[in-house]
Amino acid sequence: MKICVYKPHPLAIKYIKDWEEENNIEVDIIDEVINNDNINRLEHADGVVCTIKNSLEDNIYQKIADYGIKQISITSVGFDQIDLDKAKQSGLIITNTPNYSPESIAEFTIMMILKLLKKDSEIQKDMRKKDFRFSENKLGQTIRGKTIGIYGLGTIGYLVAQGLTGFGVEIISTTPHPKTYSKNIVDFVEFDELLAKSDIITIHSALVKENFHQFDKKAFDKMKDGSFIVNTSRGGLIDTKALLSSIKSGKIHGAALDVYENEADIYGYDKPKYDDKIFDSLLENPKVDMYNHVAYFTKTALENQIKFALDNAVEVIETGDSENRVN
Repeated sequence: MKICVYKPHPLAIKYIKDWEEENNIEVDIIDEVINNDNINRLEHADGVVCTIKNSLEDNIYQKIADYGIKQISITSVGFDQIDLDKAKQSGLIITNTPNYSPESIAEFTIMMILKLLKKDSEIQKDMRKKDFRFSENKLGQTIRGKTIGIYGLGTIGYLVAQGLTGFGVEIISTTPHPKTYSKNIVDFVEFDELLAKSDIITIHSALVKENFHQFDKKAFDKMKDGSFIVNTSRGGLIDTKALLSSIKSGKIHGAALDVYENEADIYGYDKPKYDDKIFDSLLENPKVDMYNHVAYFTKTALENQIKFALDNAVEVIETGDSENRVN
């Protein structure tokens, strides 16, 4: 058996080689995103694993199938870069890696919430300027007694809820599939109630057509005055222009964002060239803490991410299906 891995993170190559030895399966590493120029590397391959930042070219799906390959295993939780209709038309099974390290993202989310409340970015900025005054820009808030709203209570959302219980907060959630075991620490509410009651909303949902810009001007207008929003999920869940407008008006007191809706050509690069005034507005706004899609980025996550993706590919090759199938 042979599997091609396209564009793995350089720090994950060690784990690929470990997996290759452990499973006695040949792995061909291609240091490029899969495209029409390098797809011929799939000749004589049985499966494919991809790290995908942008949407695949339309004809790639059928070309993969033409090589006799029956699947695409992606290394992320989110699969919004994949055209599921085209994959289905080409007879391809798409798998993701939903549980490669939910703790990494949950822990980072809680850190983001606390840093946002405590004005950490302002403190650090002034420290570097040797401004040690106790000024208003560094005046923080306590989390105890606040209501935390979680949009999307999957594995990561639930771990965030668990981690926050010790802080003396009330936790509510809007989620399509409420889990019974969550009810001991979470109250489930409709979306409008989540907006109206939450002091802090943290987003942990997949991005699908139905919830694109779920947090738009109408949603922000329904939120509590002076509330906060945190996103470690997918940038497209937030209408960034509406968020900036709501922060400017004072409706939203602050935001912490690990994702951005137009990040594909920005994050992951050193000094990328881009023309995006909205992104620059986020970077320059003192009420926005920006992170470069780094919440997942731990040793545990990198190892599990690539190994689980390889396991998914093998599962489809050997059984014709996978428990991590998304289409």
